[in-house]
Amino acid sequence: MEIVFVCHGQGEHTQQIPESYNLANPGLTELGKSQVERLRAALPLTERHAVIASPTRRTLQTARLWCSGTGAARFVHPAAGPRQFPPKFDFRTMRCDEMLEPSCLADCFDDFALPPDVPAYLWLQGINTQPTLLFEKWANQFMEWCQKLEKDTLYIVSHDGTIASYMQLITGAKLTRKDLLPDAGWIPLPSYQQV
Repeated sequence: MEIVFVCHGQGEHTQQIPESYNLANPGLTELGKSQVERLRAALPLTERHAVIASPTRRTLQTARLWCSGTGAARFVHPAAGPRQFPPKFDFRTMRCDEMLEPSCLADCFDDFALPPDVPAYLWLQGINTQPTLLFEKWANQFMEWCQKLEKDTLYIVSHDGTIASYMQLITGAKLTRKDLLPDAGWIPLPSYQQV
């Protein structure tokens, strides 16, 4: 199975930084939607693929637009982010990075399946400000869950900081903010082995 991390399209929270970081549940901008259309052309989906999105509006919109009209399986998982990068451990999540609750996901994004074995506290806390050891625990459990999906390719639609956190964990390379993916960018995951 190939695993590819995909960054969401441009979000509304990036339009007037730092004030826009206080925007609740930011969606995609018109440019972000265009970026997803280019993503659809570059990485076409079929029933042999699964797409897992972070539980934020912009990642779910990216995944929904990308999956539209395809047979790709769709999931949402709190271990897909968001996550601060580099980690600050101040235990404060910016308003733009607050996750949608499962009840909202069931109402607004009912075409995405929620994994049944995720504890309620992870849906509330997420991985955004988790200490490294806790993040590593959930990252490993998430990757094990991903492998059980038995698809040819698994795409994880997430956030630049989350993707950098996973890549740093898995590769052992020290990354900086200069290594972050651009909007709607993607990177294949090196062969995954539990850390």
